[in-house]
Amino acid sequence: MSKNDFIELFYPDTIVRKIVIKEVTPCAADPDRIKFIAEADRTLEEALPILYLGIPNAKYSEKLGALSYRLEQHLVTIFASGRIGITYVKDRQEAEKLVEDTRKLINRALLYQKTHGKPEDSLFEAKKTLSPQTLYEKLPKTNCHECSEQSCYAFATKLFNKEKTLDTCPPLSTRAYAQNREQLQKLLKPIELF
Repeated sequence: MSKNDFIELFYPDTIVRKIVIKEVTPCAADPDRIKFIAEADRTLEEALPILYLGIPNAKYSEKLGALSYRLEQHLVTIFASGRIGITYVKDRQEAEKLVEDTRKLINRALLYQKTHGKPEDSLFEAKKTLSPQTLYEKLPKTNCHECSEQSCYAFATKLFNKEKTLDTCPPLSTRAYAQNREQLQKLLKPIELF
């Protein structure tokens, strides 16, 4: 029995059991690819705030009931109603894999909500105000160029745009900057879902 099977056994009313692909159309960005709309077997409004905090590049509109994020070359949009859209998909096989991966991610968010409750408002505020400047303030500011950037601010900008990771700043891996790294991790990903 897998970990997911175990979880589904204990929280059957909490999780998404099935997501069905409802509509497949050519992708506007590349006619050789597809985009699709799928539907979860339940509403997802409880999962959206958790996903927002757990996915580093997520954008969330509570008013619209929608969350979007980039997953490699795909744009994933999840709606509170249970609809899910994914773009730039190679074929139906990749679509099925993306649907299953999305279902597992949503379930991790729903289980986080069930076991931890609603996240503190301060986490949402911190994520909303995240900027290259906010990240720069937590960096070593040595301008050592070990990350291949001209300055720590340039690195902060790339980090903010998900073009760099904390691991590409060698000073952050030292004991002297361990606390800075921890603070940056919390800023970039306030909730750990995966």
